[in-house]
Amino acid sequence: MTEVRRSDTIVIQTFRTREIANWIQRCLDSVRNWAKLHGHDYALAGDEFFQLCGPEYLARGNKNPRTITNLARLIATRNHLNEGYRRVIWMDADTFVFDPVNLVFDFPDQSLPTGYAFGREVWVYRDAQGVMHIKRPATHNAATYFTDRAVDLDMLIALIRHIDAQREIVSNFQVGVRLLRGLHYSLMFPTFSHVAMFSLELIQAIAEDDGRILRAYGLVYRYPAFAGNFGLSLQDAGSESVLARAIERLEETKGNVLNRYAKEKGVHLIPYDSYARDGERLFAIPPKSMVREILRPIVRRIRK
Repeated sequence: MTEVRRSDTIVIQTFRTREIANWIQRCLDSVRNWAKLHGHDYALAGDEFFQLCGPEYLARGNKNPRTITNLARLIATRNHLNEGYRRVIWMDADTFVFDPVNLVFDFPDQSLPTGYAFGREVWVYRDAQGVMHIKRPATHNAATYFTDRAVDLDMLIALIRHIDAQREIVSNFQVGVRLLRGLHYSLMFPTFSHVAMFSLELIQAIAEDDGRILRAYGLVYRYPAFAGNFGLSLQDAGSESVLARAIERLEETKGNVLNRYAKEKGVHLIPYDSYARDGERLFAIPPKSMVREILRPIVRRIRK
């Protein structure tokens, strides 16, 4: 946990204190070192973090750690703001900072009328036929930024408690990203561009420097990222070597393996209504074997 307050900004995380995978420890160290570089206070909590939700929330239903964290991180944010911090930055434990110098949260007040923002996500996934799909941008909560001017923080805490008390929680998404995405347009909060969300398929593409996938991702995501979330809940033991290679590539290149395909430079706050303008756009990238099967008869006809 943090000691004496030395800064107006605190970075907070939580993770268990046992059985920490090497790649998770690298992620935690990267965030701690980044916070120190920029003069931010830093606090890492263990399992006691869950107690912030109170006994009723913890006892009701069958909640997994992510369901509990979705509420606890907001309560922790409120507590730190009440202690006198002006800004609270949350980073999931599986977030890796690969360009610490350029990862800054110095948004002027006039550009952030809501007083808070969430991260920006473009999800990459492969279907059963091997076709890669890139979904339209959405918000994520693997990284959050709240200031002492945040107008909706207490409402978000109360809303999650209300859902828990009046509905059966069947998924952590119900009080997590799906809740945020449903509220995004109505609450009009922006998203920040520089902490991305990496799916297994995107991590594989980074590890292998697969320009075909990374170029298409850059076209949709648009902006450079200086940190990325590696989705601990989606990983398995067999993917750890791929994770290690992807982390190495990102660290060695300071993210250029990914950011060379970005259409814009710098840190951006993306307005809430830009997502509505983006529409339901999806990219589909067939595997090379499928492309060859499609092209083979065309080439034969041309040769005739």
